[in-house]
Amino acid sequence: MKHKILHILNKPTQVIGVTAVLALIAGAFIYRYVGVAPEVHIEEGIKKTASLVGGYRDGDEVNLAFPKGGRVNEVTVKVGDHVHKGDVLAQLDAIDAEGMVNQARGALAVAQANYEKTLSGATGADIDVLKAAVDRAQSNLDKTKETQNIAVKNAYFNLLNSTIQAFPSDGTSDDSAPVISGTYNLGTVGDINLEFFHSTGGSGVAFRASGMATGTGQINLINEQPIGDSGLYVKFKDSMQIQNEHWTISIPNKKAPNYLANLNAYQSAFRVRDQMVSDAQAALEQAKSVLVARQAAARPEDVAIARAGVEATQGALHIAEGAYNNNFIYAPEDGDVTMVNIKSGEIAVMNQRIITMIVKK
Repeated sequence: MKHKILHILNKPTQVIGVTAVLALIAGAFIYRYVGVAPEVHIEEGIKKTASLVGGYRDGDEVNLAFPKGGRVNEVTVKVGDHVHKGDVLAQLDAIDAEGMVNQARGALAVAQANYEKTLSGATGADIDVLKAAVDRAQSNLDKTKETQNIAVKNAYFNLLNSTIQAFPSDGTSDDSAPVISGTYNLGTVGDINLEFFHSTGGSGVAFRASGMATGTGQINLINEQPIGDSGLYVKFKDSMQIQNEHWTISIPNKKAPNYLANLNAYQSAFRVRDQMVSDAQAALEQAKSVLVARQAAARPEDVAIARAGVEATQGALHIAEGAYNNNFIYAPEDGDVTMVNIKSGEIAVMNQRIITMIVKK
């Protein structure tokens, strides 16, 4: 054995490797007991209790340290004090840790309530709320349809009334076009044909309307005459001489300067209506789906998800409690304090000896 040891010492690289392995093994063994805080269960108001593992014998000297660094908030013992197992001997400033515990506790309460609610299903009040949501969604859909249909109707009305004019039926004429005024109200697309002629007995000029509007009337340079029930009116501009007898009013007037703008507005109104009605319909279906789901019995997958939420928040609470507990030094056994090496307000270093006590059983 001695020979083997000398052989290894003659090879520095092997010595380094073996030493590293031994150090890792020793470190792993020692680390199990460094900075490990006793288990603490924090109740309402952040009450502290400690469950400590004993094993010390009477007369043992025990060195105590914080498993983390921080500012000391309070040292509750002095040299000569007799302490009991579980007593708090010193503590760090733990405001942040207390907040984390409270947050974790609140999250766990929410998760547990959700789990219980999932198991029991929706209450009558829940169902009433969801039914009201369905009613609101239906009302919104109805109102959206009504509003958007009016918007489309108005845009169509404006399109049909794009600067209404009369044009020669044969496409060409040197005559001044008759003046067309009023607002077209029939709501249909097509042509109104006007025929001008001298009235019997030479009493003036008359016209006859055909096509989408029918009717006859006398015409002059001053008074506008209605073209049937179309909402439009006609009169001559500056001459009572009839050169071209036949004129056409096209609805809509695609030659009007505002025709393209009105057409685009109409098409846009259609798209907006379809989108808004679709969104409102989807919202209604979603509200109905939620209602049906809540009225049904809890599904296994929903219960599993809710249970997982409880387990996750329980784990988070345990972690928060452990972090909070690292801010305290507890007496592991009954005994007498023989050394206190820090004061309130000072900074404690992780695993640095703070208090020494002698176990008294």
